[in-house]
Formats: sequence, C-alpha cells, structure tokens
Amino acid sequence: MANRERGGPRWSCLIHAGLLSIGGFLLQGSLSRVPAQVLLERSFHVGVESEVLAELQAKAPGARWSERGREAAVLTIWLDERYHHDVILFAGEAPFRYSLHLGRVRPGTHTIRVLWNRARSAPRVSTPVIEDLALHPVSRTDPEFFPLAHSPILYARPNSIGRFTDIPLLMWYEMRRERETLTIRYSVIFSNEDGGTETSALMARWGRATDIEWVYEVTVTPEGHVLDAHYQGTRHRTRRFRGRREGDHPLLFVVSDNNNFSDRGRSPMRFALRPIPFDTSAVAREELMDQHPWTYRIMTEELQREGKVSATLRVGQSILDPRRYLYIEIVSEQRDAVASLAVKRTGDQKWYTSDLGLIAFTLERSGFLRTTVPLPEGTAASQIERILLRCAALVDPRAQRADERWAQAGCFVRGLRKVFFLDPDFRPGPTLPIRMDSIHLRVGEMVEIWP
Repeated sequence: MANRERGGPRWSCLIHAGLLSIGGFLLQGSLSRVPAQVLLERSFHVGVESEVLAELQAKAPGARWSERGREAAVLTIWLDERYHHDVILFAGEAPFRYSLHLGRVRPGTHTIRVLWNRARSAPRVSTPVIEDLALHPVSRTDPEFFPLAHSPILYARPNSIGRFTDIPLLMWYEMRRERETLTIRYSVIFSNEDGGTETSALMARWGRATDIEWVYEVTVTPEGHVLDAHYQGTRHRTRRFRGRREGDHPLLFVVSDNNNFSDRGRSPMRFALRPIPFDTSAVAREELMDQHPWTYRIMTEELQREGKVSATLRVGQSILDPRRYLYIEIVSEQRDAVASLAVKRTGDQKWYTSDLGLIAFTLERSGFLRTTVPLPEGTAASQIERILLRCAALVDPRAQRADERWAQAGCFVRGLRKVFFLDPDFRPGPTLPIRMDSIHLRVGEMVEIWP
C-alpha cells in the first residue's frame, strides 16, 4: 500500500513497540510507520485453538450520529491478510469501547489490522483515533467457548449501507442445557427498524424504538457438533439453517427492512459482535438496554437524524423525545385480553395513556412487558400522582361463543418491575418504589397501582 494518497498529504501513524503478555497471550508490536489508511497493526500468538475477542477503544473526531454527513467513521478489520468485518464508530467523538469477535484461530502467530474505511465513512468525519486494543483468547476449556464459537456473523442489509441506519448494537445469547445437548439462542438489538412496526407503536407496545430480534438457534452435542440449527426468516418465520459457516459461525444476511434474516444473500459489509450472556427468564429483553444505556442515546439520535422526533404527539413514524416518556415494565399473562396503563400528574386533570387510545397499541402478548406513557415536557417522577392498569377484551361480540370467551377473558398480572424516566443523558433513572401483589383483572376492570 502506498504511503501517499493521490492528491493528498503523507499521513502515518505509530504502532507501539515490544512484547506484551495478557493471560498467557502474547501481543507483539513493531515500532514503525504505516500508511494512512492503516490505523493499527499488531501480531499476536496463541498456544491453542481459540475464539478471539477484541476490545477496541476508539473515537471519530467530527462524527455525530444525529447529524447527516457526520454520522460515523467506519473501521475495517483484517485478520491474517483477509477481510473479517467492519466496525461503525456510532459513539462519535467520545471514546467508546467496542466489543468485537475475531472468530476462530489456530495455534500460532496471527496479525490483526485496523483500517479506516473512508469509502464507508460519513464524508465530514476526520481520521479515527484508536486509543486501545485488548485481545482475549477463549480456548475450548473455557465455558464461554461454545456460545462464542457458534455466534452468527451478520451481513448488512444492502439498502442500509452508507445510510447509517438499523445497525446492530448488541448481541446476546441464552443457553438451555439438557442431558445430552446444549441449545444456544442468539438475539440482537438494532438501532431502529426502517420497516415493520411504526415508531409510535414500538414505544407503546415494546417500550423502545430499537428493534430486538432473535437471530439464530443451534443445538450442539457436548463436543460441540451441530445437531440442528434454525434462524428467524422473513415475516418472522423460523427456518432451518442451510447456509455457509466460517468455522462454526453461521453467515446470516439481514434481508428485510424490519431486520429479519436469510442464510443466502450478498452484501459487501458485515459485523461480528461479541455475544454476551443475558437471561430473559426473569426480566424483559429491554433490561439489556437499561444495562447499556448508551443504546437509548443511539436510538434517539438516529430518530432525530431521520426526522422521527417531534415536539407534537402523533401516531405514525414520529414520537416525542424519548426522555418525555414514563417507562413501565409489568409481568402479565393475557387471555383474549390486552393490557394498557394510564398516568395522572399532580395538579393535572388529564390522564395520559400508553396505548394512545388505540387497541392496536395495547399489550397483547404475555410475559415481561415494557410500555411507555408520553407526558408533557419537564414532567418529573415526583409529579406522578396516580397510575392505573387497565384490561380490555380482544373478543369480537359478533363472533361465535363470544359471550363464553368474554367471560373467561382477563389479564393475570403477576407484578410490576420498573417505572422510570430517562435522565438528560439517556440513563434510566431510579424506579418508583411501586410494589403490587398478583391480581386477576377481568376485561373492563382496572386497578390503581400507584400510589
């Protein structure tokens, strides 16, 4: 690669010198000047076959996810002279630690290169700065090896490339052990979705404007051999995986505007996120966003850039500033019924509802459920005077056996987990100290849960 770009200045960067050992893992850097596009080059050695994780701390001067033309810089990762994946520096000018997955490597010495991908980057960002790179090998003796070894590599939806939209932010996995098998399911939080559920409905029915989708599920033997594998296809249909793998990593393509997948496709850009363990058996999936509150910021900034944040409450693709919503999580089982919530502020005669008066915006599913209630600007937690939980029927009174179904319908509310606002920095604030016992609401009934 030439040291000088045509028509441009002679740029270079310095690589650290010496040997560094991390957990028996040797990192070797040479004191040398490298061409402009190469931001970092490093050799490392592993003694046994491993899955290699990377923590890359970087920033992109001039980048702002909320502003067109400045959205982000893009880095391209090369491993042993081959393209591996891309990294979108969505956090912009602020230093941020991006968790990456380099996949399977054999014993020996390997080389990682990090390049500034100018062609994929927003036009008005400056040269990214890499502040730190930490590499972590995970061998077969480590309990984390199998969930890492089978994690999917995601190819970007072609119509999202260059638009900085619907990018994968976090991947997590859940495991189910049986006597002779291990089943691992992988899910991803995307920054938004360009198709499918409109933004106002996302806030009402899911309590966020990100898109959360399960991606891939694999069942393996104790030795790691694949017995069966499925992925979430278009229209949310479960399909058997028959595509290609790199090692044990399935290659999956985002193919729909609501971020469903295919095991066939073409795309010049892909992502390899480090999957993290997370258990949704006792919390809503949105709890992972609470634990990584920067996801709320990226969600909001993408909505702002796309003109989806409005000062006026509407039904459709725009919402209020997400900091104006009260976030509520309940645990409930619905039977031919839907749940919704209503909030009254101190000194305000009006009630504000999660469903905006639309049956399509209610909580129809069961389990751990998030919703939000839009409130006037400046509302604080101390101003929440009353909260009601309501149950309504999904029964068509003209249908057969409607009276019998109506009599059996109801909302079986097992508890309330969280009630909070986002603070000015998009971090979930302290939850209201609400405690409630399990209650069965018949359709048409409601119960006061605060105070």
